[in-house]
Amino acid sequence: MKKTRNTTQRRAILGAVERLDDNHPTAAEVFAEVRQEYPQLSLATVYRNLDALCDRGDLSPLTLDSGTRYCLGASPHHHIVCRKCGAVRDVCTEVFPPEAAANLEVCSGFQIETGPMQFYGTCPACR
Repeated sequence: MKKTRNTTQRRAILGAVERLDDNHPTAAEVFAEVRQEYPQLSLATVYRNLDALCDRGDLSPLTLDSGTRYCLGASPHHHIVCRKCGAVRDVCTEVFPPEAAANLEVCSGFQIETGPMQFYGTCPACR
């Protein structure tokens, strides 16, 4: 993790991600949220700061077919994505515990090299 300054803009961007974290916001959604308080802020500044927050471990990027979303923290965890509306939720560790990857390695003989997975389905609101 890199040591970076905690600027006012960076705190505002992190705060926006925290407020929007239920759906793992995109950079555009963070931008729209932060612009309410800082109308002079540019989208490029939001992207730069999201990258810096990921580098220092405050956020982690979630790369999906629809683009990159951001979630709090750097701890690996899994997500479920609605194919209809794009809603993203964390998969609770009770459903898919961290040991599952180790069990998969044992069962398959594969050495697991990647971390979090995405599951896809239809959310309750879209059903």
